[in-house]
Amino acid sequence: MSSIESKRVQYRRYLERAGVIDALSKALIKLYEEQNKPEDAIRFVRRFMCESCPDDTQFDAMKADLEEANKTISKLEQDLERLRSQIKRTPEEIASLLDEGFKALAEDEEKASSLLRKYLTSEILEEYKGVLTAPPIEASLLDCVQSGFNHHDSSCGLYAANPECYDIYTKLFDPVIRDYHGQLENDKEEIHPAADFGNMDEIDNLDPERKYILSTRIRIARNIEGYPYFAKLSEQQFNEIEEKVREAAEAFDGELLGAYYSLKDIASDTQSEMVARHILFKRGDVYLQSAGCYRFWPIGRGIFHNAAETFLIWVNEEDHLRIISMAKCGDLGDVYARLVKGLQELEKNLTFGRHPRYGALTACPTNLGTTLRASVHIRLPLLAKDQERLKTMANDLNLQIRGTGGEHTAITDGIMDISNRRRLGFTEFELVKSLQEGIITLIKAEQELEAKE
Repeated sequence: MSSIESKRVQYRRYLERAGVIDALSKALIKLYEEQNKPEDAIRFVRRFMCESCPDDTQFDAMKADLEEANKTISKLEQDLERLRSQIKRTPEEIASLLDEGFKALAEDEEKASSLLRKYLTSEILEEYKGVLTAPPIEASLLDCVQSGFNHHDSSCGLYAANPECYDIYTKLFDPVIRDYHGQLENDKEEIHPAADFGNMDEIDNLDPERKYILSTRIRIARNIEGYPYFAKLSEQQFNEIEEKVREAAEAFDGELLGAYYSLKDIASDTQSEMVARHILFKRGDVYLQSAGCYRFWPIGRGIFHNAAETFLIWVNEEDHLRIISMAKCGDLGDVYARLVKGLQELEKNLTFGRHPRYGALTACPTNLGTTLRASVHIRLPLLAKDQERLKTMANDLNLQIRGTGGEHTAITDGIMDISNRRRLGFTEFELVKSLQEGIITLIKAEQELEAKE
């Protein structure tokens, strides 16, 4: 029995012991026997299962109170962030915090896999301790390493506070970037080629019969030139970026035509529903929280989507823009073509930051280069039974496999998320083409196992 199946059995036994399954069964039977089926089945089940629970009117009132409380909390958080932004640390305070954080990170032997820990030496720390980027941003090394200092289990632990950080703190950023992206053996100054989206006609529908692939998604990140990243963005700049993207999206036509929605104007229930459908982002990542990603939340954040919800732009989620094309099928060619078209339309009105050595710039060094992540949610139940073989094949094909719930989640019912592992050092077309070839190979392997059975 696999670890996942074992957990399921244990969880089911727990539900049985706690009487949950019995209570749910009775409620569902009662609902089945009800002659006039209620419009809101969930409320019916809730009322049946809990006599002491609040009635509908009380529930609605409590829900409204909670929403109002959340709005108050959000406003207080914004006020606190405004006050924090007025506080400027002295060089001595920055140096002291850097020394303390470095010491704690270096002495932590249990969580020692961070790239920040690997490449931040005492010599580099001493050299950059008093170095700031140019006014008016004046980012410090502390702004870049704060998350890694707080979370020693971070795989990277480093975020750029603004584009200049990549050149000011290059002795730290460059080895981290080369290591993460497999470029340690590349001694060239320029390690990323010019953008090339290639011949889109060469990218196919990978599963026309819709037997294996549930959905396809490609996203890229972009940051508008002239602005810092989330750690140093002012409240005004968050709003400026949102407005620039809104105006640029208004120029779309055809299949890209849609509307922009500010996060602050979307009701909490609607937000939850959109997040569940994977078309909207939310906050909650502790690594990004420590790095300052959610400052002034939800100010300056929002989403554009077309009518079919196959083309999205997330504004100020992590980078200034996350541009996403997707479809509930395996037509990688169609998804790719739509992404390129949307990016090219945006480039008519927005200028995006690019580094001569690293390609398209992002706040997190792990996303540099193409910034492209092309993925499919695919059902491969027979291959999923042999995790070692699956892992080996993925490595050989330069693919990353994880659960559909995101990074660090397990594969469930043979359904997995498969994406390109590489970002930097290759063109956009090469990465999408390699994903196509890899998915075809995995589907063939699954079909061979099906034939044996």
